[in-house]
Amino acid sequence: MNAFMYLIKFSYRNLFRAPKRTLIMIISLSLGCGFIIWDLNFANSGSREIMKDFLKQYAGVYHITHAEYYDSKNKKEFNTYRTMTDDELEKKELIEQSTRRAVAPVFISGEKKTLGVLLTGLEVEKEKKLSTLYKAIKSGDFLNSTGSKEIILGKKFAQRIEAKLGDEVAVVGQALDGSVANDLFKVVGFLDFGGGDLEESLAFTQLSSAQEFLSLPPDRFHQRVSFDVETEGLPKLKQLGVTSWFDLIPEIGYSVQFIDNITWFACIIIVMVVSLGLSNTLMITFFEREQEFNSLNIIGAKTKWITFSLMIEVFIMGTVAILLGVLMGYLAVKYFYYHPINIELFTGGKPIIMGGMTIVPLVRFYALPQYFWQVPLMIYFFLSLTMIYPLIRVIRRSKNAI
Repeated sequence: MNAFMYLIKFSYRNLFRAPKRTLIMIISLSLGCGFIIWDLNFANSGSREIMKDFLKQYAGVYHITHAEYYDSKNKKEFNTYRTMTDDELEKKELIEQSTRRAVAPVFISGEKKTLGVLLTGLEVEKEKKLSTLYKAIKSGDFLNSTGSKEIILGKKFAQRIEAKLGDEVAVVGQALDGSVANDLFKVVGFLDFGGGDLEESLAFTQLSSAQEFLSLPPDRFHQRVSFDVETEGLPKLKQLGVTSWFDLIPEIGYSVQFIDNITWFACIIIVMVVSLGLSNTLMITFFEREQEFNSLNIIGAKTKWITFSLMIEVFIMGTVAILLGVLMGYLAVKYFYYHPINIELFTGGKPIIMGGMTIVPLVRFYALPQYFWQVPLMIYFFLSLTMIYPLIRVIRRSKNAI
């Protein structure tokens, strides 16, 4: 034990032989550690805030439906004949953070042409409370909760069929009783998602109007869409199906995963570059002390003892640097928790269009505990690799090695 403590003391003392060089290595390693922790938290928080903003607009976090509503292999396909009621919902507390919808593909005729679109009946007041869909109405008004047979069209879709505010459009579809559903709806507003594709594929009306149009009883609907973005995981329901947003829009989910993986890859590259720089610096430092190592060999110090002292020296320096880096990373994350970053800072002042919707979120950083131990372990791993080559060269050049 005394020998080990002496070894630590000896290694610690050697750090001050070239204080400026030691300080530079500590600063470079701590800055790299702090930046990587900040970057990973930024990527995670950015994805979280962007998805929160995206899901709040329209899609929701998950859909509760009839167990056979969505196709098991392709969630883009659904069976409008599979409906549900709230009596079938086992956990009534889910109603507070969700809203009912009735959905069906229809044809809408304007002055110029007839085009297909997905018509969705909404619980108007609930949608205003839980989603931000109403904010996408740039022309006209959102649906009136006490009105009926009103319709909101996407701006691009309205331009294609030449529909204007106040016009009546003919809506034709398939009622669930087998008859042909057709009625006139008054255009009260236009959706503007910033030029996204959804402006050509969506239309909205009141839930009661959609139920009447589709010959649905007042208590039946297709989806209960949850906007509870804070609770992780999906509820377990025996009678009904629960489908997450990742399965409904996998192209968005995989894009987010890809960005997160790329961030990790970039961070590993940064650590490798810093490690190579440290390897070169350590080699120079060890070679400058070659006479000291030879003297130690002559007085009886074994090469193994010298090697351990160099390893401890590097790990003491690395530990100090990592602790400083973790502290800097934590302080940076906490700062941007209270001072969120506008994502447009990284897009040249332009919003992000995701899934056909414009996203302009403020990224509030959330500290993920795992990054504060995963990054130090990664740095220790590469730091260990960094020492191998310089140590081998030192041992080989020792003329009097024992």
